[in-house]
Amino acid sequence: MTPPPSSATATTIAQVAIPTPLRKLFDYLVPESLQASIGEGVRVQVPFGRRQVVGIVVATSNYSEIPAIKLKYVAKLLDDESLFQSSLFQTLLWAASYYQHPIGEVLHTALPSKLRRGEPAHQLQTHFKLQAQIVLENALQTLKRAPRQQALLQTIANAGTMSASHIKERGFDQALIKKLIEQDFIAVEETLPDQRNQPNPGISSQRDEIELNVSQQDALASIRTAQGFCCFLLYGVTGSGKTEVYMRAMETHLRADKQCLVLVPEIGLTPQTVTRFRARFSCSVVSLHSGLTDAERLQAWREANSGQARIIIGTRSAVFTPMSAPGLIIIDEEHDASFKQHDGFRYSARDVAIKRAQSEDITIILGSATPSLESLNNARDNKYRLLQLPERAGGAQQPPLSVLDIAEAPLEQGFSEQLLIKIETHLQAGNQVLVFINRRGYAPTLQCNACSWVSECVNCFAQLTVHSQPPSLRCHHCESVLPLPSHCPNCQSTELYTLGAGTQKLEQFLSARFNSTPVIRIDRDSTRSKKRLHELLDNIHRGQPAILLGTQMLAKGHHFPAVTLVAILDADIGLFSADFRGQEQMAQTIVQVAGRAGRADKPGEVIIQSRHASHPALSSLAAMNYADYARQLSEERQNSQMPPFAHLALINAEAPKRASTEQLVKSIADIAARIRPNQLETIGPVPAPMEKRAGRYRMQILFKSNKRSMLQQFLQQLCSEIDGLKVPAQARWNLDVDPLDLI
Repeated sequence: MTPPPSSATATTIAQVAIPTPLRKLFDYLVPESLQASIGEGVRVQVPFGRRQVVGIVVATSNYSEIPAIKLKYVAKLLDDESLFQSSLFQTLLWAASYYQHPIGEVLHTALPSKLRRGEPAHQLQTHFKLQAQIVLENALQTLKRAPRQQALLQTIANAGTMSASHIKERGFDQALIKKLIEQDFIAVEETLPDQRNQPNPGISSQRDEIELNVSQQDALASIRTAQGFCCFLLYGVTGSGKTEVYMRAMETHLRADKQCLVLVPEIGLTPQTVTRFRARFSCSVVSLHSGLTDAERLQAWREANSGQARIIIGTRSAVFTPMSAPGLIIIDEEHDASFKQHDGFRYSARDVAIKRAQSEDITIILGSATPSLESLNNARDNKYRLLQLPERAGGAQQPPLSVLDIAEAPLEQGFSEQLLIKIETHLQAGNQVLVFINRRGYAPTLQCNACSWVSECVNCFAQLTVHSQPPSLRCHHCESVLPLPSHCPNCQSTELYTLGAGTQKLEQFLSARFNSTPVIRIDRDSTRSKKRLHELLDNIHRGQPAILLGTQMLAKGHHFPAVTLVAILDADIGLFSADFRGQEQMAQTIVQVAGRAGRADKPGEVIIQSRHASHPALSSLAAMNYADYARQLSEERQNSQMPPFAHLALINAEAPKRASTEQLVKSIADIAARIRPNQLETIGPVPAPMEKRAGRYRMQILFKSNKRSMLQQFLQQLCSEIDGLKVPAQARWNLDVDPLDLI
């Protein structure tokens, strides 16, 4: 390798982002042979310590603060062109800056894992053609004793050039190709597939069967006439036909040979969305989510990047998928907390998508029946254009919602007799009933009747949940699993009993109570495979009388025409949450679950069981629509100066020893106190609401400001100074900008 030049020598420096916790770029010399082809967004292999790692070039320069004699060379250039379109690259740089996260980790988050490990970004197609110097007649004469080789050579000559797949389709195998290559009759060439020549998507017959109502037509007209960047908030009640508006809007962009990116909150919703869109459009549709293999994810990424895939559907991380011809971005259920990444690079996919649409100068639609207070506030401030769908599509009616007071009522496994009678009535009428409880497992608590011992996680300040399938005690915070004890570990008594009920216990009870009706349970435990989830949903869609029992997985996006009763158990939990967003999230869950009832020609009803039926939040929600309730919550937030009327950032510190956590968080607090502007409020340091989780003690500091720019400037300086701290052994800290979860 050429020796490093002196600092006075003119040379090219690559500023490379490497996936490390260090908030900096690393300078490398570019060999002369690579200087003409290296640029931003390409991957390079570089020496880093004793390792060779894959980095991404952010910029090139002729200057480095480090003397050239100390710089190492780029070892290998992995790409001929940037892996990111310019607008996407700028969005990623913005995200690293806004969320105050190391740029190397941000850029690598945006790539499939195989690309992070250095695999080719493009899958080359192998083609075969005659060698230039070959005289066909002579070659065919030479092969007269090998008729199959002769036939293959003639076939390739007739076609001019043939791919390996086309040769195989003609009945020729790899061995014949190899023999022709060895005899120097045919040449091999590898090219990028020409994937842009896709036909304009057709629209299936389903499209003409659906007649839009006036509100849908008005919303669609506004979206279709938008020019450049425009953010729409499509606020439609459950069952109002938001998806049909999405698809009609997509038609316009697909016909213009543009691509559409659709984000959904849960993996469970991805297959049904893909199926629906593939039935509607004849273009290529790909999905991107954590349930794919590394190879499947890379293939979907390649198809989106090349433009072969016109529709990309995915969960949170799909927001970083490159598109060669971006036209429209859709965020379905925009309020959902699943769009926020809660560890590592803590970004909001919804907010990144809005920034990306702005950078791409395209339209973005945020859809929800229960928009977040932030989005509603942005609509009121005219940052978003509000489109409303106030009534259900197809003439279906919104189900009435009633609160059933169970404060003094005797309960059987969490059910009042009044609710059980209602369930029986709906089942006897040939309908389906949905029972919602946001608690998986068999029971939340195992207790000893003799000494009052309660099963608790040794790694978390939390109780262990009892599971019956398989029998075990599980922590839903650190995922630790223990065998179900036969006696109390404290007093050896065998008088152990469970308190409360989860989906498994309710399934057992409902199956016994309504023994002629199937109980279909859908939660994380019953749907660990994609195949099993599909089977359960298929059973539901047959429309036979059944009890649908589940958690949040049943609350979003599903269309169950046969459901006429929704019963919500233990809704009270959100009323007394330690998180200021607790009542907003409770209301969103109730409205979303309630929206599963009465979606077809059968009227539905919703019953909420509560021990606090007179609580203002529940009574308000039952008496008014979500918009009025959200307005009431918004006024409370404004009075307390909390989001969306203030901006938050949360510093979390943790370590295996409480003293180490306290030492780290005190050092951070001292820095913050020294550099904090007077207008910026600090709350803490205080122990986290769950002080110990996964064996680590946790403390936090909350920063609040009315000005986003002021908070950003403060955080940038704060992170820079924290990076200079000597952190206690095994202690670590992280920053969450715009946190959704303070627990």
